[in-house]
Amino acid sequence: MRMLMDTVKKKLGYMVRSERERRGLSQSRLAEQAGVSTRTISDIETCNGNPELATLIPIAQFLNISIDAAVQDERKEPDTTTYQIMKELQNCSEDERQIALRTLRGLLSALKEKDPLN
Repeated sequence: MRMLMDTVKKKLGYMVRSERERRGLSQSRLAEQAGVSTRTISDIETCNGNPELATLIPIAQFLNISIDAAVQDERKEPDTTTYQIMKELQNCSEDERQIALRTLRGLLSALKEKDPLN
């Protein structure tokens, strides 16, 4: 059960951080908008502590993310392609993973422009 909780915390932290960054918000700006402390945002993003649901709700509402998505069953195995991508990224530094993420987003954007029905 502890392992599942750790996975949920990691997923939630990732969701908050990625959406905050996608919107170009600092942790302090998100904290201000959600009515929580900057430390709370930092703790959620780094999987420290156990935030109360009452703390998570305004953050999730402001970012328009689903807390439920973080809690869904994590025992499903990723598909082969996703697994291969994850395996490649495991050997990268955080900076390299950020570069890979930006590159992937650019590639996906270009693909969508080329084939808008996809």
